[in-house]
Amino acid sequence: MANWRIGEFVYLRILGLDLGEKRIGISMSDELGITAQGLPTIKSINEIEDLKNIKEIIDKYGVEKIVLGFPINMNG
Repeated sequence: MANWRIGEFVYLRILGLDLGEKRIGISMSDELGITAQGLPTIKSINEIEDLKNIKEIIDKYGVEKIVLGFPINMNG
């Protein structure tokens, strides 16, 4: 999904990921990239399954950018 414009605004979705050993926290921006809402957490299975789950979210919402969180500890 490409960025699209109306007037001066560029509409795009930003995916936020907080990567942990047990869970992956997910947040999604609104179309303007101003606010973010949490989505259900993904239980980490293995790298391949985790990437498949993340790709499904990217495809569903038309994600254009990804932001990775900096975890204080990785055991979450």
